[in-house]
Amino acid sequence: MRGQFGRNKTAEKKLGDMLQDTVTSVKRARSRNKSLREKWRKAVGEDISSHTEVKMVKSGVLYVEVDSATWLHHVSTFKKEELLASMQNEFKRGHISEIKFRIGVF
Repeated sequence: MRGQFGRNKTAEKKLGDMLQDTVTSVKRARSRNKSLREKWRKAVGEDISSHTEVKMVKSGVLYVEVDSATWLHHVSTFKKEELLASMQNEFKRGHISEIKFRIGVF
């Protein structure tokens, strides 16, 4: 069936389905990120979480931004193994195998 401007209704429906799928995917990602941020806060405590922001997990690597070079040095040198163990306890085994820190603006 052809609609306005000779468009195929099937193609319009598919575009609508694609948009709905995209919105659903974004909502799921947002929910996962919220859960990740909550688990980070719980695992690392208020002091560290106030100077860091967890960004994502990709291929088992947890990416975290810190607010200064001083905090970057502190967490990556003195706290990394402890933080990794804490996050591994929050997630199923093998989900997070490494943490990478970098300075960020948040």
